[in-house]
Amino acid sequence: MTVADSKLIPLLRGCLAAGLYAVAVFMLLPALPAVGEESTPTSDPDTAAGAALCLVLSTLLLAAAAGVARKWKAVRVVCLIHLAIVVMIATRVASPF
Repeated sequence: MTVADSKLIPLLRGCLAAGLYAVAVFMLLPALPAVGEESTPTSDPDTAAGAALCLVLSTLLLAAAAGVARKWKAVRVVCLIHLAIVVMIATRVASPF
């Protein structure tokens, strides 16, 4: 491994982690309209199911970003904050089941 390779690998890992985290954040946006909606017989169950899918995908992408950037402590803090936001949104979205 050359000196250029040893500096390039952390840069690529950082870019990949940033990209995965950005997609995880944007996956939360479609779930926001479902926050606070009550599940009634006349409400659309697809809204709750779509929000649940977005929350699951956001969590999976967040786990991938944390896995890629496992050595950086700042990423752990950001991921924990993001996970807390996901949990807060998930508790306010009606269950699709």
